[in-house]
Amino acid sequence: MALIQSIFNTVFDLTYFMSKGSIAYARKKGVTVGEHCRIYIKSWGSEPFLIHLGNHVTVTSGVKFITHDGSTCLVYDAQGKRYQRFAPIHVGSHVFIGVNSIIMPGVTIGSNVVIGAGSVVTKDIPDNSVAIGVPAKVVSSFDDFQAKIKTTCASDSDLAEVQDYTQRVQRAIELQAQKQSQL
Repeated sequence: MALIQSIFNTVFDLTYFMSKGSIAYARKKGVTVGEHCRIYIKSWGSEPFLIHLGNHVTVTSGVKFITHDGSTCLVYDAQGKRYQRFAPIHVGSHVFIGVNSIIMPGVTIGSNVVIGAGSVVTKDIPDNSVAIGVPAKVVSSFDDFQAKIKTTCASDSDLAEVQDYTQRVQRAIELQAQKQSQL
């Protein structure tokens, strides 16, 4: 019976995710999600109610939010009971979390932050930062990141006339090459 219930729950969750979208699904699971977010995951771990996302947050594919420390199950008190460690995760506004990053328990990510792909965030990341690596470390200010993007990448305004996606990508690559050759 448990197997049937598990299959039913999986099918229900997938159907809900597909019909309502990733933001509605995250909220249904208990995640606090701000306005104008883009979410490309459907797995929120075992305590999604401990995850808080601000406005304009992008969570890319493969990102994991870890809200507990499972290794505490190896430590017992005098009565033979295990210890537990849970901690919330807070993400500010205007944050981009790169592909396959891992956000660990108790972390606060400030606002105007970029977390690079594959990073493991083990400590708080302050506002206006770019952090990358394992463990994630601040490598740049958001202002420096923004200035670099403006001088090396195509803007949506530059691409407004191109409707076809493939052509739009090709045009963006051409514009990037032009901008980089002028540096």
